[in-house]
Formats: sequence, C-alpha cells, structure tokens
Amino acid sequence: MWFWVWTLLVVGTLVGAFLLARRLWRSVKGLGRELSRASQVAAQMSARADDLARRLEAEQPSTAPTLFEDPVVLRERVDVLRADREERRADRRRRDEQVWARWRRFNA
Repeated sequence: MWFWVWTLLVVGTLVGAFLLARRLWRSVKGLGRELSRASQVAAQMSARADDLARRLEAEQPSTAPTLFEDPVVLRERVDVLRADREERRADRRRRDEQVWARWRRFNA
C-alpha cells in the first residue's frame, strides 16, 4: 500500500516539475524574443537619434570668428537675429497674456 502512495507522490511531483519546467522554458523563449526585438528597436532609436543630432548640428548657425568678414553682411545677420528674437518675445507675451486671462477668470 505504501509503495503505491509513494509512487503516486513521486509521479505527481515529476509531472508537476515537468509542467513547471515547460512553462519556464516557454517564458524564457518569449523573454529572449522580446529582448531581441527590444535590441532592434533600441538600435533603430539610436540611429534616429544620431540622424537628428547630425541634422541639428548642421542647422546650427556658424560660431566661427568673423573678424575679416564684411560688416554689412554681419549687420544684416544681427538685424535678422534681433527680429527673430523680438518675434519670439511677442509670441511668448501673447501666450502669457492668454494664461493670465484664464487665471483671472478662474480666480474671479
């Protein structure tokens, strides 16, 4: 009688261990697939970030010395930069005024 009880316990344990190992193996395989996909996405993101960094670097204005350049060209460049700055300042002021108006309505 005890032989059958122990045999059933051992067989049950082996079956449970098999099922647990199978599930663990499938989880490990799934994790490997996801890690592979994640590394591909990370490589794509890295390539895109490098591309964007190169684009931004190319768009940056030159900061090279301008000692011997034409003063008229330099003055025009400064005027354009100042106009852009004033435009950005005006846009920022309009946005701020909209926010302030909402605050006043909320607090009134």
